Amino acid sequence: YKGKLNKPGDYENIVIRSNADGSELPLKDVARIEFGSYSYANTTQVNGHSGLNIAVYQLPGSNSSDVQIAVKKMMEKASKDFPKDVKHLILYNTKDSLDLSIEQVKSTLIEAFILVFIVVFLFLQDFRATLIPAIAVPVSILGTFFFMQVFGFSVNLLTLFALVLAIGIVVDDAIVVVEAVHEKMHSKKLSAKAATTSAMSEITGAIISITLVMSAVFLPVGFMEGSTGVFYRQFAFTLAIAIVISAVNALTLSPALAALFLKDIHTDGHENETGESKPKNFKEKFFIGFNTGFNKLTNKYVKSLQFLIKYRWASLAGLAVVIAATFYLVKTTPTGFIPSEDQGFIARSKHAPI
Repeated sequence: YKGKLNKPGDYENIVIRSNADGSELPLKDVARIEFGSYSYANTTQVNGHSGLNIAVYQLPGSNSSDVQIAVKKMMEKASKDFPKDVKHLILYNTKDSLDLSIEQVKSTLIEAFILVFIVVFLFLQDFRATLIPAIAVPVSILGTFFFMQVFGFSVNLLTLFALVLAIGIVVDDAIVVVEAVHEKMHSKKLSAKAATTSAMSEITGAIISITLVMSAVFLPVGFMEGSTGVFYRQFAFTLAIAIVISAVNALTLSPALAALFLKDIHTDGHENETGESKPKNFKEKFFIGFNTGFNKLTNKYVKSLQFLIKYRWASLAGLAVVIAATFYLVKTTPTGFIPSEDQGFIARSKHAPI
């Protein structure tokens, strides 16, 4: 008997399994052995006064925000029975940074909706036509919230981020409908109702196909296994739900609104002898200038496409460079689970000798 084991090597050679072939499995093959402190103790000081530190950890599957709210209420209730000189203080909680992040995403959601409304009005140049995508966005978002409730999803950073991305997708389907109806009214001189019927007969298949394609992009992410799947599942499903509801809106609500809201633009009655509309106010003059500049930009874009079609080798060479650069960046870019975040809290750990 050698007495008490007092070296890490003594523990490393402990046999934890003997195999039938006579081989042995020592502890060092499955574990790292090191000596810790003889005893562990800590002293808590809060602003120069003695204190007691209590850490609360949430269980798997629980809601972090609900847990912290419940703890805060419990401490406020318990503090009424504390001695006169005893006070409680919450030094750190994740709810503050989480609430701040959610508020930022909410403000981004509102800003995105406003910017989308402005851009749509700038290009459609018709307030009635702009109302159709503007109405489609909140309807789709509300529908998404309904299905989030059905599937048990919470309002968190990932689901809110999915809704921010969904705004652009939702408004895109509505714009396609409005633009197609506008084109029919302008080129074939049809009424709003007839133009809507004609346009929907042409773009229904395209709307359904693009919805299936975009849903197929995000749905597999929701079925990923492990921690990554848990992390992105609500994001993927929320975005896929918004995309499907957007397609339903584009096939039902948006055409109905187009038939009701859009005016018969070819009977405007403000045309000169050459058949061109005369600008009456600043808004129309601004739109004429905007359209002129946009047409010039479009013409330059068309010429660049003609150049690429004429010199195919340049297009293929550029594509090869982009693919090579993408492959290189994927290999060299640092990877990680989630990016670091400044939560406004500094913690320092110090181990003192015995």
